[in-house]
Amino acid sequence: MFGQKKQTAWFFDSTVHLEAVSRLLYLIEVGEPFGMICGPDGSGRTRLLTRLRQEVERMGKLVVSLNVAGLDENTALAELTSSVSSSARRGMARHEFVSLLRDEMAGRMHCGVHTVILIDDLHRAQTDLESLLRVMTALNAGSCNSGNHGKLTVLVTSDRPLANGLSLESLLQIRLSPLNAAESSDFVRSLVRRHNVPAVCIDDSAVRAIYDLSRGNTARMSRVCELIAVLHETSPEIPITSETIAAVMSELSPRAVA
Repeated sequence: MFGQKKQTAWFFDSTVHLEAVSRLLYLIEVGEPFGMICGPDGSGRTRLLTRLRQEVERMGKLVVSLNVAGLDENTALAELTSSVSSSARRGMARHEFVSLLRDEMAGRMHCGVHTVILIDDLHRAQTDLESLLRVMTALNAGSCNSGNHGKLTVLVTSDRPLANGLSLESLLQIRLSPLNAAESSDFVRSLVRRHNVPAVCIDDSAVRAIYDLSRGNTARMSRVCELIAVLHETSPEIPITSETIAAVMSELSPRAVA
C-alpha cells in the first residue's frame, strides 16, 4: 500500500541466496577478474545480480549491467563498449570497439577505479561469447602487470557451466540449485509472513504441497505464495491446507507456476 516500506526481494528469505551474495561480494572485494553464477531458470540468477548491483554501487564501485539474451558477439561488444565510453559510434569495426574498450578500462584502472561488469543470460546469447569474456579478463591481467590500482571484475550468469575451460578461471563458482524440503519450508513460511499472512493460517501440509508443486524452485514458490496472499486477503476465514493449494491451482493454467 501507499506509504508502506518496500519489501525486500523474495529470494533474500533464502539462506542459499544470502550466502551467494556474500561470496560474490568477497570475490569483488579481493579484485578477482572473473566469477560465474550457474542455475536453472527460476533459481534467482537475475535477482541475485540485481541485489549485487545495489550492494556494489553502495560500496562506491562502478557497475555496468548487460543482458546478452539474443545478442551475437559483435552486438554484445558494441553494447558493452557503448555503456562505458561516450566515444563509441554505430558502425565501428570490431577491432575499434575492442581498442576503445581496452583504453577506457585502462584509464579507469589507472585512476584507481574498480569496475564491475555484470553479464546476465549468457546461455541465451545468439553466439558463443567466450572470446569477448577472455578479452575482458585479459584487461584485468594487463592492469595487474602494469601496477595500476584499479580492477575489473566480470560476473556472468548462465544455466550451465562455461565450455572450453573458461569456468576454471573463476576463483568462485556459485551454483544455484532447487531448495530441499527443509529450506523450502523455511522459505515459504518466511515469505508468507512478508505477505502479512499469519503463521497459524498456513498448515504444514500446505507448505509441503507448495514444495511438491514447485520442486524447490524459488520463483515458482514465490508465485504460489503470492496467490496465498491474495486468497487470505479476500477470504481470511479459509484455512490454508494442501487441499486449499490444490483447489487454487486447479483453477489456474499449469503455466501459472511454470
